[in-house]
Amino acid sequence: MSNKIGTNIGVDKLIEESGPYVSWALQQRKEFMELRLDQEQEIREIYENMSKRISLQVAEGNLNTFDQARLRRIQQEMKTRIDDLNGQLTINFDNYIKRNIQAGSGYSKKITLNLIDRASITRVSKSIVKDTFYRMNIDSAEAMWSRSRYGLKLSDQIWNKNQNYRKSINNILTSGVASGEDCLTVARGIENYVKKGKKSFAKDYPNMMARMPGRIPEDISYEALRLARTEMTSAYGMGTTKAAHLNPATKGIKYILSASHPKYDICDPITMADDYGLGPGGYPLDKAPLYPFHPNCLCIMTTINEDPEELVARLRAWEQNPSSQPDLERWYQENYAA
Repeated sequence: MSNKIGTNIGVDKLIEESGPYVSWALQQRKEFMELRLDQEQEIREIYENMSKRISLQVAEGNLNTFDQARLRRIQQEMKTRIDDLNGQLTINFDNYIKRNIQAGSGYSKKITLNLIDRASITRVSKSIVKDTFYRMNIDSAEAMWSRSRYGLKLSDQIWNKNQNYRKSINNILTSGVASGEDCLTVARGIENYVKKGKKSFAKDYPNMMARMPGRIPEDISYEALRLARTEMTSAYGMGTTKAAHLNPATKGIKYILSASHPKYDICDPITMADDYGLGPGGYPLDKAPLYPFHPNCLCIMTTINEDPEELVARLRAWEQNPSSQPDLERWYQENYAA
């Protein structure tokens, strides 16, 4: 998929739906996509650097045969390596969870501050809005770490991915022993696999591949990347949804099918349904399907907003007589009342 904003039908639909807030909506989408690309690069580098450290240790044996004794020494040190890997990935996930939540909530935050400024209301100050969004972002990040999926919290899922990495590297090491390779060949094999994938490894090191004691994934970082994509999209969705409650303009949530959507799946009926009079893919806040809809989902999530001119007039009327705008009074009491 191209990461250039405005070059596909999904983004074109976002432009159409965003109305006067189009520049903020596009910035939100751009930030989300850039965060995704940045994190993927960082995760790949984490795995490559860790593998480099292991391969350097293996390469210390030079042209000597990589034997059982050397294998055992490296296996004994692998626990420390995996603990380090787990720590690095946890820091990475924590950083990007926070940033994706902020990216998701930023759109509604800008709209809310703009409306309050234009309506010149005093019951809700800009400082209160900023503080409320800040606290919401913190609470959302904590919720991401504390929730459980498939019976596992996120920290446990990260640990599982690292154990899979350990198994894959160990398979290469044991195959090096079984095929009688020298230490430099095994070291290069590890780096080749991590950087280029299973097919390249199988082509360049057929003897080791033939003696591989178990299946190894095509891309050693794929499972961690898949988990990251799902969790970061979920964090973005959580930020968008929770921020929508704090935004007086919100009428609902809108889901738009990604232009890179390869085939019909669960995304299609969700983004096409119009069961609530909010247009295709439109849902009230309390009826919105859980986002993302599947791993690697790139459907666009945004908010449906009331016309700003009409809302500014209603906010002014609410300031003078709260009972005249019961929905705005409810919004205030639920989110901003002391």
